[in-house]
Amino acid sequence: MDTKITLLIQLNSVFLITILSLFLRRSLQLTALKYWAVAWLCQSFALISLRLAFDFDEFGTMLFTYYFLGEYIFGFLLITGCKALESDFELNSKHEASILPFVAIAIVLPLLSREFNELLPIHAAILVGFYVFGYVTMSRQGIRTFGWKVMHVSLLLLAIQSAVYFAVSLAGMDFPLRSELLIYSPMITMVLQTALGFGMVIILLEKVLRRAEDANAELEKTKQTLEELVHTDPLTAALTRHAFYGFVRQGNSEGVSVNGCVGFFDIDGLKAINDCFGHTAGDATIRMVVGSIRSLMRAEDLIYRWGGDEFFVIMVRMNAEMAEVRMTRLENLLRGVKVDGIDDLIDIKVSWGFTDFASIDQLEQAIVFADQNMYKRKRQPKDIPSRDHEPRPGRDQTYDLDIRI
Repeated sequence: MDTKITLLIQLNSVFLITILSLFLRRSLQLTALKYWAVAWLCQSFALISLRLAFDFDEFGTMLFTYYFLGEYIFGFLLITGCKALESDFELNSKHEASILPFVAIAIVLPLLSREFNELLPIHAAILVGFYVFGYVTMSRQGIRTFGWKVMHVSLLLLAIQSAVYFAVSLAGMDFPLRSELLIYSPMITMVLQTALGFGMVIILLEKVLRRAEDANAELEKTKQTLEELVHTDPLTAALTRHAFYGFVRQGNSEGVSVNGCVGFFDIDGLKAINDCFGHTAGDATIRMVVGSIRSLMRAEDLIYRWGGDEFFVIMVRMNAEMAEVRMTRLENLLRGVKVDGIDDLIDIKVSWGFTDFASIDQLEQAIVFADQNMYKRKRQPKDIPSRDHEPRPGRDQTYDLDIRI
């Protein structure tokens, strides 16, 4: 095939990859793409210079210099883009200075001979170095996607093809298939460079896809965190009223069969704690009460903060009578306890009431009945010693602040 025709075909292929890279550059802000887009632009410039050199002999030396320079900048930026693929590597003045020897070679090489074919072995050897360096750089990347495989194989085959071209060019005329290899080498280069270009596009799109997946995973994680904040009371880690209504809606929509009892709890005298010792002590009291209630619950039971110092529990497959018996231990758990913010031991009083429910759609009504039962219990007379207003010595004594929960 005529060299000029082969060169035009190769130029069309490279020009297509260049246009695609430049369009992607407008929408994908990736460091590797920035270098690769310029690399393909330089490759297009190199091939155009070479094509013009064949038609304008008087400008041959200058145009060959442009060709070699474009090819070397292409190789340099190809490697730079490979480095930037995972680490967002950026060129600095020291890195840019490393291209100067190749600039010198591009200027000197056309001066050595006016026969382009005599210069190609040296040029091919330099390209082998670029392709091998790019292959090794890609090998060190942590990714192993389809795009990476296409690029990796393309770089290896380009290195082999350039090495073969170098060896055949130096061999004598008696080398088997020498003419065929030299004739078809540009076509092979075109095919491999096209595969390399599309491998670049694929690996960049895969990178964007990974970023999108990571962003979606982060959004999902943030969503779950927000849902936890909405559904969990930050003070006590109990579930919120919002979580309860979500539980009811989901249970009704899914036809969940649930039965058991609901217990409603109220802290008696929390205002007295807040007034005497501050709201920090009041918050600590609430946490202690919730922790004590939770210690009497089973793993499948749920505790909700209804508001302020009011809580309710859903005890699955347990009737109200059994729950009442279980909660009688609560009074002992809250007798003579140490609360943060209060120097002496105190007794915390709790009022509660239970009622049964047969299905999930009865839960809200069961809470109302449990609340009513709790207030009945609260109004019952209790054996509570009067508060001692005189200071009592010693830190091991228990203070009864007439606080009932």
